[in-house]
Amino acid sequence: MRDEIVKEENLVRYLLGQMSEEEQERIEEGYLGDREFFERLLAVEDELIDAYVRDRLSHAERERFENHFMRTPARRERVEFAREWMSFVSSPMKKREVVPAKLPSLRESVRMKNIVVWLPLAAAVALAIGGAWLFMQTAQLRQQLEQMRAEKAAYDSREQQLQQQVTDERDRSRQLLDELERERQKRDLEDRDQGASLPSRSGIVAFVLNLGVARGEAEGRRLVIPPDAEQVRLRVNFKVGDYKSYRATLETVDGREVWSRAGLQAREQGQGKTVILNIPASVLRDDDYILTLKGVTPTGEPAGVGEYSFRVVR
Repeated sequence: MRDEIVKEENLVRYLLGQMSEEEQERIEEGYLGDREFFERLLAVEDELIDAYVRDRLSHAERERFENHFMRTPARRERVEFAREWMSFVSSPMKKREVVPAKLPSLRESVRMKNIVVWLPLAAAVALAIGGAWLFMQTAQLRQQLEQMRAEKAAYDSREQQLQQQVTDERDRSRQLLDELERERQKRDLEDRDQGASLPSRSGIVAFVLNLGVARGEAEGRRLVIPPDAEQVRLRVNFKVGDYKSYRATLETVDGREVWSRAGLQAREQGQGKTVILNIPASVLRDDDYILTLKGVTPTGEPAGVGEYSFRVVR
């Protein structure tokens, strides 16, 4: 595996950002724990920079080099140094006059001897500086690797948070849909209960009416009155209109008034109000009727509250 990842073409692909995340991690773990591997990577990096400044890369490789490799300031400085060095060594040198060689003087001989003595020390210093530079580069690369891992961990955490938010919103939407469905079923049940009679006693039959049913639906709302009923008690429920008193009028669908009552008082009933109407059973025949309820304003003017259409069956 190690022989495979240290191949020059694989290192070039790594430097140009053409590897998968898993392959990049294998390369990084390799050069962080192997000095020889790291020196090999630096050598390939120098060769890649040299090929770039000499314009020996393909168009695709050059584009990857500029967009990926040169993203850090340190690498851009190295590329700029290589470009300046290439320009310097490529410039034509001026011709110099050839002068006859002469023997060095005593001072020059001593100077040359000192140079020979100091050369190993200078080499050692240069080697120490190079080692320090390599150490700093390794530390910098290690820091970059840790930063990339931290950014990836933060990204994964953010992704999990977003997924949790999506799940919560989906659950909230499901709850709202369930509540709407329960409300719809409740409304359907109320519609079916409109016109339902309450238990009768002492010749009184009672019904519950909810105002707001259209006239065209009268045939579907039936009030069945027993033959022995003497009085019909209507409990009229409504949700709009808050007045001191109310007036109720009962008419046939052709406009004939059969019963009316003013000065009615309303009482609280759940989220609305209710008015009790006691109507003689004798005035109700087999016919379609419209019950209209109006409120009386402080000025005595009537104000519409609602109406209910139904059919009486005897």
